[in-house]
Amino acid sequence: MIKGWYTAASGMMVQMSRQDVIANNIANASTSGYKKQVSLSRAFPDMLLSRLETTADPSSKPIQAIGRLGTGVCLENIVTDLSVGNLDKTDIPTDLSLAQTGSYFVVETEQGERYTRNGAFKVNSEGSLTDNQGNPVLDKDNKHINISGEFSIDRKGVINFADGTAAVTLKVLNFTDSDKLERIGDSLYSNEKGLAVSAVPSSPDILQGYLEHSNVNAIQEMVDLLSVVRSYESLQKVVQAEDETTGVAIDKVGSTS
Repeated sequence: MIKGWYTAASGMMVQMSRQDVIANNIANASTSGYKKQVSLSRAFPDMLLSRLETTADPSSKPIQAIGRLGTGVCLENIVTDLSVGNLDKTDIPTDLSLAQTGSYFVVETEQGERYTRNGAFKVNSEGSLTDNQGNPVLDKDNKHINISGEFSIDRKGVINFADGTAAVTLKVLNFTDSDKLERIGDSLYSNEKGLAVSAVPSSPDILQGYLEHSNVNAIQEMVDLLSVVRSYESLQKVVQAEDETTGVAIDKVGSTS
């Protein structure tokens, strides 16, 4: 077994995973409420190499350590950066943002409740408040929210209507391990793992007329992407060098001519 091949190949696989994560971050750099992801890698246990020499009395000469030899690397985990992105003032009444980390609006989909920080909501033709995919936004009683006429939303998420309609409160949830929520696309998350819901703060700090930008730094992601590409190319050259060395060993070392 050629250790160099396997060591380099494991590194190439990790770089491919990093590239996928970074590419997804760049693609969502302008998506409201998007949270960047970071891939974490872990090195396999390395080996300690020592010089072995045959002597008449092995105990007369201590074993001389040469150094450690790495055996590869693997993808450990992909984590989410939950830091709040910059807030952009839009003055659009249906644009909402959450100023606290770990809080999510709740929408109803065909698959059940889903969670989002993308507060670019709309009022559809039937007067229901929905997300940009048409999923109804829920209030704290798990009902759809109907909007008619002018309205205002305070920092506690209470929607007050100018025509005297009874006020309703937006449903906002906090999860104890919100970084473990499953991404399902379209800025939505699901709680398939059954994560515990922490106590909802008395004021979820909702801002009306603001949108939360993605917390992705596009320039830094591009720099990281270049680093990944160069690392992959370097590991590719290691594989080529190992292949050439093996070819020489097979074709020439054992040759009798």
